[in-house]
Amino acid sequence: MTLDDIAKEANVSPSTVSRVISNNPNISAATRKKVLKIMERMNYQPNIVARSLANNSTKTLGVVLASRTEKALRKALQYPSCVDILGGLSLIAYKNGYNILLSSLNKMDDDKRRIRELAKGGITDGIIYLYPRVNDPIIEELRSFNSPFVVIGKPINENEVNWVDNDNFALSYKMTELFINRGHKKIAFLGAATSFAITVDRVDGYKKALLDHSIPIDENLIIKGRFVTDNGYELMKEIFDHGIVPTGVIAQDDLIAFGAIKQIKERGLSVPNDIAVAGFNNVPTAEFYTPSLTSVEMNAFDIGAKACEMLLSCIKSSYNGFARTIVPAELKIRSSV
Repeated sequence: MTLDDIAKEANVSPSTVSRVISNNPNISAATRKKVLKIMERMNYQPNIVARSLANNSTKTLGVVLASRTEKALRKALQYPSCVDILGGLSLIAYKNGYNILLSSLNKMDDDKRRIRELAKGGITDGIIYLYPRVNDPIIEELRSFNSPFVVIGKPINENEVNWVDNDNFALSYKMTELFINRGHKKIAFLGAATSFAITVDRVDGYKKALLDHSIPIDENLIIKGRFVTDNGYELMKEIFDHGIVPTGVIAQDDLIAFGAIKQIKERGLSVPNDIAVAGFNNVPTAEFYTPSLTSVEMNAFDIGAKACEMLLSCIKSSYNGFARTIVPAELKIRSSV
């Protein structure tokens, strides 16, 4: 069934049928109703590709995960926060008549070609880029295309990019201050992945809180990691193997905190009596873990929703400035501290 068949059956021109499909306001209500009724009766489905060419819009948003190994990608998509972000994106896209195309970058040599295809190849109307690395070359590539894009996660060049994130510096500062106010001075930080801005900000907030309370920074208490592939059990073991027993542990993610607690218990120590532990992201199991885990509710669903709203605004607007949105987060204090 073609558009010409519908036009013939309705006794109107093909251009009139096309205008009905695109919701052109110049078509009368009676004509629109007649054409739509015939389309339904004849089971006509407009060709999406053809409509995209005619309207210069694919009605598709690209969602791209930053370059990572297959193992890291598998773990990233298992994280509740990542799923929540995708949920927020999908809801706003659906409400605005857009589809989501999910992709990932894997090999840096191919990444620039892949992102160019997505941004400039007529596949998407705009790109949402998740979890950029420090000095991420893909952001510079996206900027060079002069196409709409939004970054989830504060980039280093934050004043030249549209982005959405929590205030990870302030949240980590607040978490560290919670430990300090409860008498802790020997506080470890697990999972300091220096290649991702989100963890750099959290480490910086942790250090600033220590300095503001006249507690010297001990680099031996800052255990580097690999972001989503970190193993909290092994990171905590690294501290113990160096003969260090902190009184408090801040993990950059709840899953790392769970692993750390397991290692602590296997050493015959108690949480929180011997070592207090906290994490970030407030995964669904945090409240029901033993002990219940102190964490930060990042409101990841709202991050995804705000990013999608920002991208749609960029697509529809001719404004060339840059925007940022800080999504509020909430410290959930539980028995692990």
